[in-house]
Amino acid sequence: MPERPTQVARLIDAHRALDLAYSPGHHGRWSASRRAGLVDACLRELFEESGPPEGVVLVALGGYGRGELMPFSDIDLLLLHRGDRGEEVAAVAKTIFYVLWDAGFSVGHAVRTPQECAAVAADRLDSATAMLDGRTLAGSEDTWHEALALVLELVRGDPQAFAERLREDASERHRRYGSVSHLLEPDVKEGAGGLRDVHSLGWLAAGVGGGSGLAALEAAGLLRASELQAVEAAHEFLVRVRSALHLETGRATDRLFLDLQEQIAGSLGFADEPGLRAVDGLMRSVFEHARQVKHVAGSAFDRFLLGGSQPREVDPSPQGVLRAFADLAHERGVMSPATLDLIEEVELPDPVEWTEGVRETFLEILRAGEEGVRALETMDRMGVLERFLPEWGPVRCRPQRDPYHRYTVDVHLLRSLARMARLLTDGDRGDPLASEAAELAQDRDPLLLGALLHDIGKTGEGGHVQVGARVAAVALERMGLPERARELAAFMVAQHLLLADTATRRDLGDEDLVLDVAAKVGDPERLAALYLLTVADAEATGPLAWTPWRATLVRELVVKVQRVLERGEMGAEAAEQLAKRTGALRELLTTEDPVEVDRFLLRMPRSYLLTVPVDQMATHLALVRPPIGASEVRTLAVPGARPGTFGLTVVAADRPRLLSWIAGALTLAGLSILTAKVFTTEDGVAVDVFEVEGLFDPEVGLERWREFRGTLRKAIEGRLRLEHGVADKRKRYPAPRTEVPVRVTAYNDASDFFTIVEVGAPDRIGLLFDVTRTFGELHLDVRLAKVATYGGRVVDVFYVRDELGRKVEDAEQIGEIERALRARLEG
Repeated sequence: MPERPTQVARLIDAHRALDLAYSPGHHGRWSASRRAGLVDACLRELFEESGPPEGVVLVALGGYGRGELMPFSDIDLLLLHRGDRGEEVAAVAKTIFYVLWDAGFSVGHAVRTPQECAAVAADRLDSATAMLDGRTLAGSEDTWHEALALVLELVRGDPQAFAERLREDASERHRRYGSVSHLLEPDVKEGAGGLRDVHSLGWLAAGVGGGSGLAALEAAGLLRASELQAVEAAHEFLVRVRSALHLETGRATDRLFLDLQEQIAGSLGFADEPGLRAVDGLMRSVFEHARQVKHVAGSAFDRFLLGGSQPREVDPSPQGVLRAFADLAHERGVMSPATLDLIEEVELPDPVEWTEGVRETFLEILRAGEEGVRALETMDRMGVLERFLPEWGPVRCRPQRDPYHRYTVDVHLLRSLARMARLLTDGDRGDPLASEAAELAQDRDPLLLGALLHDIGKTGEGGHVQVGARVAAVALERMGLPERARELAAFMVAQHLLLADTATRRDLGDEDLVLDVAAKVGDPERLAALYLLTVADAEATGPLAWTPWRATLVRELVVKVQRVLERGEMGAEAAEQLAKRTGALRELLTTEDPVEVDRFLLRMPRSYLLTVPVDQMATHLALVRPPIGASEVRTLAVPGARPGTFGLTVVAADRPRLLSWIAGALTLAGLSILTAKVFTTEDGVAVDVFEVEGLFDPEVGLERWREFRGTLRKAIEGRLRLEHGVADKRKRYPAPRTEVPVRVTAYNDASDFFTIVEVGAPDRIGLLFDVTRTFGELHLDVRLAKVATYGGRVVDVFYVRDELGRKVEDAEQIGEIERALRARLEG
């Protein structure tokens, strides 16, 4: 293998020395320029030694031409010639290019005439922009000037068209690579707000024709002085990040992947701070700089392509500043540099006091949707938004590190706001439930505020929901919103995870779960607001947060809660009643361990907590608390509400036919059931509450209760069949004849969880046993029963499911239930 030329050997050694000398303070544009200078020196010597013919020039293009050579970037070269002496030109090219390739450098190369350069530049934008960044290394300056003049003639001949091409290219690039200021794994070169956007400003300057560099844009009135400074600072920082990426990975890497961020943060000198880890500090700086680049580049192109906008007067007051941004949102326009300068000159209080005018103007911006978000982004970039909303500062440019979120906290909030505005204005053709929810919104301002503030608690200090509820309450109070609007917005922040978390983590077939959600929501309007926020939040998070599966589950939960609220099974009043009853129960159980009381309340179904007398519930804690054996039966009998009656509670492990066995055992013990309410705890323990009386002997002593328990235990263990005993007792004590007809109706429209069976019949010994035995034979499980006797007439309601815990949906099976019950009750 031939020995490398001395120049290349020196170049390699210098590169290594530069890499080893890397330090956070120096490895930016200075280092990139230094690296380019080393390559310059090597190439000049190689060019001279190659014996180039007259009129040939070696040109640095692209990033190398700008003097920004990253550790593993391509060395882009153009060998420019007059079109003659082809063999000599080829020999020069071979000497330079092959030597660099053999040494391991990545080289982009072209050999062209000035006319060929112009032709390629006319056809390809990247070739034109590479030429605009070009600079001569060695050879004929005249040849280079001729080529550059031809390209500039193309560009400046129709600068509007050139700027449009740059903008279209940027739009396509942004579509492919996303936004550096939004994404958690940004591409710092190609993404929106990245280095390529900085370069595009330089190319625009060349097209404007006022000179080269960003200063030409300032002179042309397309950039403000503060914008120029912001872009230059961002340029320096992003070059440092990109250089560090190359050195950390050992290759030309431009995407700041999550697993690289910690190393890059350390190499750039970031350290942990209270509430902000070093890696998050790095990313916050990346986002802040990229945000400046993105907005400045967008504004500069807007001003050039749209001809700029006339300066508007800005009243030097908080409301006047907001008015300028609200007008901007309404007009969908571009704010002139002069207007922005006027805004920056206004000395805003820190924080701003919210007057009625300030509040209304701020809400105008939120109502403007996407254009309002653009206005808020400009306010944020200028430091204005924090003056009105100090709570914005801690979430500004803050990364989110979970598998769902793709954007920083503040960007996520703004995207949620924009999505909420679209839902409220246009609904969603693909989601009729969202359109229906939007129609229920009587006042849309709280929904917009709820979307804007729902994650305001993601400050790195504790659970974001609890922190957010507290922070949002302070902000909403300061805004001076009407009480109803303030409460709705605060509710949305405090409960924004309720629907999604419940739908995806809990059993939607659990009636108590749905009742609990309904209790927290309270009314249909708040449910509609919460659903719209759930949709906006999920769609602003990323594709994994709103999959068809997740969306279906959330909609199922919402529909079930909506029906519960519409039927009045749970709402604001019922929730308040539930809170009062549980509070009263806690007062009665002050001597008990509060943890045990909480566990009891969580185990018991909501229908139990809403219907059983509080003093009776208090007696059940000791009955239910110890774990229950498979065949164990616990009872508690107390004097009933009326003379001669008894309140009886039966506790046992729940299973099919248990209610039937209890009813049969009571019949055989000579006890008549006047009312019955049966419940099942969350962990499968039956707690059945009866009002009973003696069938023939009103005196019921301990022996009768022992007989009942013994009979029930034998039935549970399978040692006793109750049918014959009940039939025998019925023969010996026939019921009086009444004119009450037998009526049986089964239906599904009154509950999302159970098939409801209503039974009306004349009272008789063992009637409840007959009904529940029939359910057992049909393999139906009674989960809730309300049994009442009125004189000689029984009216019973049963909530049943099949063996798999489902409602009975089949019409033929429902008919079979009705026929079987009638046959047994009429027989």
